[in-house]
Amino acid sequence: MKINIPEVSRLIGLDLAKKSFVGCILSGEGFVQKQMFSGKMTQDEEGWKYIQSRIKTDDLVLMEAGTSSFSLARYLIAHSAAQRVVVLNPGMLRVIWMSQRKNDKSDAVKIACIARDMAMEAWPTIPIPTEQEQAERSIINSYVFVKKQETQLVNRLYGLFNSLGYPEIKRDVLRGDPEGRRLLARQLISKHLLSLHDAEMMMDQLDLVQLHVEARVESLRMICLAHPKQALSWLSIPGIGLVNAATLIAYVGDGSRFSNPHQLLNYAGLVPKQDQSGESDKHLGITKRGNRAIRRNIVQGAWVVTTLEPNCPITKYAYRKKKEGKQKQKVAVAVANKMLRIGFSLLESGELYRPMMENGIGKLKEKLRKYKLQALMKTVLAD
Repeated sequence: MKINIPEVSRLIGLDLAKKSFVGCILSGEGFVQKQMFSGKMTQDEEGWKYIQSRIKTDDLVLMEAGTSSFSLARYLIAHSAAQRVVVLNPGMLRVIWMSQRKNDKSDAVKIACIARDMAMEAWPTIPIPTEQEQAERSIINSYVFVKKQETQLVNRLYGLFNSLGYPEIKRDVLRGDPEGRRLLARQLISKHLLSLHDAEMMMDQLDLVQLHVEARVESLRMICLAHPKQALSWLSIPGIGLVNAATLIAYVGDGSRFSNPHQLLNYAGLVPKQDQSGESDKHLGITKRGNRAIRRNIVQGAWVVTTLEPNCPITKYAYRKKKEGKQKQKVAVAVANKMLRIGFSLLESGELYRPMMENGIGKLKEKLRKYKLQALMKTVLAD
């Protein structure tokens, strides 16, 4: 088999676990000579240093994306003699997750063989984020986690009231009013001592989780304030709020690593699957193989757009899709695609969404005030 990377001296595949690692070195003519090495991950970077010591000039290093992959990749780029360090998308490594034999050693071999046997253009690579980008993405994931906890507790509390004969108690009341939910519990279920005790414990947990939510929301504001131009470009689009803007900043950045809007849509998993057979070429539902955080938030934003009055191009587009009789989910996905395309264009030009600005900056100021991002107005006025 003809190799497509002749300038590389050796291929190194790394399989990383939380406390250990296994490496496979392929060398020699045709990269068929195999050498294995392994070690333990330690907090003092001794494991990383050992991996670094095994890397020689012009080596190509590949690893799956995982908990420590990006940090290790940045370390090897900075300190090793590797020609290139590549992180691969584990969700697209069929050679590994469809294998009948799966262990750290065999996975390391398969990762090394990807560079040998697969065209470089077909590698499912993931861009290596900077430390700041990784920290921002961690905040996004943490926010999603605590919001799920909040929803679970609200649903459990609602279920308790419902089981005791009070289905009229709304979830929004239980979620949004800490004093109100405690008052309701004392008034309505005080005669059920065990249930009251259970409710009080759930409300204590909910109070704590909501404090965590508030802290994460403040971190989302900090992300937006740290990237004012990008934040304003996204926030000027209808349907995009604080969470959406911070998520897009964390994962898309300034958009420079995407050469066109389609690449961004593919990254978000919002492109249709294709079923090609003979002369048949069917477009199915979206792949959902891309970035879940972007896809989830942008589709939620699109649902908001579908409820707005059709008074700008993007809301008119949503209105037209609904009038065509499209399913609601398909309308939301189409609008989400439109929002990302518009956002990509704004990132490239450094401009704001013009329909938002046609009648002055009043709408944008109101939106920034809602999310406590008034400091971003200095950037608008400066431009």
